[in-house]
Amino acid sequence: MGALQQFIFVPVLSLLPCVLWLWYFSSRTRYKRPSVRVLGFTFLLGALATLPALLLNLFGQSLFLNLFGSTLWSHLLVLIFVVGPVEEAIKLLVVYFYAYRQQEFDEALDGVTFSATAALGFAAIENVVYLAQNDPMLVLLRGPLSNPGHALFSAVWGMSLSRAKTQPNLFKKRFPIILEGWIYASLLHSLFDILLVAASRVSIVFFGLLVALMVVLFFQVRARIRFHSETSPHREGTLVLPTRRYCQECGAKGATGMQCPKCGVFIPDPDELELCPICTTPQRPGAKFCARCGANIKLPAKENLDSRPHFVAVSNEGEERIAYILNENEILIGRTLNNAFVIEHPSVSKRHARVVAEDEEYALYDLGSSNGTFVNGKRINETTLEDGCEVRFGRAHFIYRAQHSPVSE
Repeated sequence: MGALQQFIFVPVLSLLPCVLWLWYFSSRTRYKRPSVRVLGFTFLLGALATLPALLLNLFGQSLFLNLFGSTLWSHLLVLIFVVGPVEEAIKLLVVYFYAYRQQEFDEALDGVTFSATAALGFAAIENVVYLAQNDPMLVLLRGPLSNPGHALFSAVWGMSLSRAKTQPNLFKKRFPIILEGWIYASLLHSLFDILLVAASRVSIVFFGLLVALMVVLFFQVRARIRFHSETSPHREGTLVLPTRRYCQECGAKGATGMQCPKCGVFIPDPDELELCPICTTPQRPGAKFCARCGANIKLPAKENLDSRPHFVAVSNEGEERIAYILNENEILIGRTLNNAFVIEHPSVSKRHARVVAEDEEYALYDLGSSNGTFVNGKRINETTLEDGCEVRFGRAHFIYRAQHSPVSE
């Protein structure tokens, strides 16, 4: 019975709660099925990650014990500065270097799904080791607490990974978001371990606090899961926006392809669509300033924000910021996270356009998008980008800046 328990009973008990929690997290998406291949390999990599985590934990523990001695405070320091940060960092690296780079990672909810998957693979091996050394029935405690704990802690930095993909491809923009998620997850992980130790050595009251922490975290993560599921780019197609245009006869505002609501004249599709770069209000032909917000419609480029070719976004206050650096030969543009340049706007298609490096220039191609790609107000199928041109994907407005060479004195 001892050998049977060691080789069959313990692994089955260890894996069962992890598989159940994996089913829960992977089944939250409503509009697509997660890739079984990517889920399985992420789970396996999470399981393998226990080895480097164990080595780093042992090294950090020996370092703190040598410095401060074997005291309660030194053990608490190990939990705060070693166990939580190390384990969350190892799981994060697993997802970042594998699942995060897969085409299947294409919506915000995938950050939760794949981070939880890696964490549950990690927890499965932890369960095997822990239950082999203790009473296997302790799975009744680890199943509802430790296993989802790993998944929920990792979901924090998983959501940060998704959010980072929507930011400009600059280290200074993306790294702080991921770092913040990792720090938050590490603190929660450390707090969990401290309350668990306090409950076993000090008072059962700490166990109640531990359960309360897990319940609050679960409902917070579940709320984010619901939000990302409801706002998934797979939920429905691109929101097709009617092109608004002023009637050429009476000047009343109407929709292209329809009759004027005032005089009944048919309003044709425009050869050129002029929108305000700040508030995106349609403009009368030949207008220089927006009738709604007063902004200069022909917004000039103010300054080069980077020496590399890039797209610039303009805020409602007219402030410019880098939206994306053109640092590869081919760049896909769209609403899902598996595009290189992610634009979170309902008028942008899942696969909207692509930019291709040709010699020393960049060519822009529309990919049959619902709301079109425009350069200097004209809808295009393909064109060569020129410095300072206004580029619009649906209603998402940008300015293109070509490579800037500093003038030598």
